[in-house]
Amino acid sequence: MGGKLFTLLVVMLLVLVGIEQNWFVADTAVVLVWVKVMVVVLIIASVPFTFGMAGYLKRLLNTHDRHQVDVEEQLGDYSARLNSFIEYPGHVSIYSLDKNFCYTGFNSLHKKEMYEVFNAEVAVGTNIIKLLPNDWGERAIRNYKKALDGEHFQVTSLLKDKYYTQVFNPVRNKGNEVIGLTSSIFDVTERVQAEQELESYKDQLEELVKDRTSQLERQTLFFQEIIDSLPNFIFVRDKKSRYVLVNKALADTFGKSTGEVIGKSVLETHFDKKEAMRFEEEDRDIIKYDEVFEQESFHKFQDGIGKWLFLSKRRMSVFDDEYVLGVHFDINHLKETELKLLKANQELKNTLNRLKAAQMRLVESEKMASLGQLTAGLAHEINNPINYVAGNVSPIRRDLHELREHLQSLKNQAEEVVSDSSQENIDMLFDELYSLLDGVDEGTSRVKNLMTDLNQFSLPESSSKQMCDLNESLKTTINLIKHHLKNRIELKVELDEIPFINCNSQQISQVFLNMLNNAVQSIEGKGVIKVSSKLKKDRIVFSFKDSGKGINEANLSKIFDPFFTTKDVGEGTGLGLAISYRIVEEHKGQIKVASKEGEGTKFSISLPI
Repeated sequence: MGGKLFTLLVVMLLVLVGIEQNWFVADTAVVLVWVKVMVVVLIIASVPFTFGMAGYLKRLLNTHDRHQVDVEEQLGDYSARLNSFIEYPGHVSIYSLDKNFCYTGFNSLHKKEMYEVFNAEVAVGTNIIKLLPNDWGERAIRNYKKALDGEHFQVTSLLKDKYYTQVFNPVRNKGNEVIGLTSSIFDVTERVQAEQELESYKDQLEELVKDRTSQLERQTLFFQEIIDSLPNFIFVRDKKSRYVLVNKALADTFGKSTGEVIGKSVLETHFDKKEAMRFEEEDRDIIKYDEVFEQESFHKFQDGIGKWLFLSKRRMSVFDDEYVLGVHFDINHLKETELKLLKANQELKNTLNRLKAAQMRLVESEKMASLGQLTAGLAHEINNPINYVAGNVSPIRRDLHELREHLQSLKNQAEEVVSDSSQENIDMLFDELYSLLDGVDEGTSRVKNLMTDLNQFSLPESSSKQMCDLNESLKTTINLIKHHLKNRIELKVELDEIPFINCNSQQISQVFLNMLNNAVQSIEGKGVIKVSSKLKKDRIVFSFKDSGKGINEANLSKIFDPFFTTKDVGEGTGLGLAISYRIVEEHKGQIKVASKEGEGTKFSISLPI
């Protein structure tokens, strides 16, 4: 009996030491209770055995009592924390089972839901399968077994129009052996409904995308058909001068389909590489500076055919990308027609110019011939009496001189006979005779100068040009028209110093004469004519301004037309200004007119130096 008791005491001591050294972890509180009971029994049984051993056991039990209190306090703290974690998510139902599907723990929400859904009272140690309906129990057993086999998983199910997700996790001890399971149940109705709506919306969106894609494809094909039906060459190129869109007409010029051209650069598609490089540079400038490029050009294609094309290129922005949109218009027929029209128009213009020139020269020739004959005959008729007068002036002077000398000798012989008053009368007579003779000299000189001007003006016109002083030509012309001024028109002449210029002086003199005649004829009563010459930079400007009746606005644009005149029949041919306009134009000059009805007219003739 004593040996057995001793052995039992040794075992108990080892248990106590193991507990003290934390050799056992699970169910420590139970073991400690069991040890207490065993120790009490052993102490009572071993009192006769030894008093010393009882004292040792008493001290040992006191030590383990203190350790038990510490362990129970720690377990209470851990249990409180665990309960806090379990109860914290108030919307999550949590419970744990052992390997026999019996409760080892649960939170208040699980207890509440089990009662509300299945009218079941849960408690630690109760088998959950017995609380569930049969169909629920069968599914639960399958899921529990999977968890007890070590699998972590979740299951979503529908219950009374609500969706729940249940998570299963195996529970392992320190030896990694599955000793139970835990389960958490979430209400995922809103999420499932949102997923269902999202899935439905996804299906709708996919259908919409499919429909829109189909529409875009149809629109793309429709647009491609439109541009393919156009005879114009249409293209879109990107920043690297690669084609992203072409129509059939353009692709045909390369001998390719539209699909073969798209994606290729101009260097790959164009026959002329220099031309392709120029196109690349133009594309870069259009995109960089937003330029609009338009040009007519003659293009040669790979088949050897050449055409006139009008190209219009501009920048096109699509979202964040920039492209060059180009359209070639076939203007070959228009260009050929234009060239024919220009050629025919030029021929017609040349013919008209030749006709006008011939007509003007004919009229001018007739006019100048008549003027030449008139002035030649007038000069001959005037020269005879002038020569007669001029030839007799010298003898008169000689006779008067001899008479004066003779009278002087008589005076000397008869000083006492002739009175002083008679002498004064004789002196006055001679003075008057000399004065009259001076007037005869002046008249004959003026007639000679006039005849010289007429002869010079009536000389046959020369087509050659030479350096001339046009101020002198203007003075000569003024002398010819002075007899028309009479006493009713005041002539004001202001001539600046001007350089000699290369011109046909006879033609320019005719222009001056036309200007002066028109000015005289426009003044019906008294008036003023202002004539001037001025040097302005590289040109000489002659102006003729009169105070006549002026030209109305309707006639102002017609005054240089051949045969246009406002004069009565027989008073003018309407060729003076037309001839003047042609002469000034041949001298690379300009003739301008400014007039207001009732206020006079001003003609300005500008000739280059």
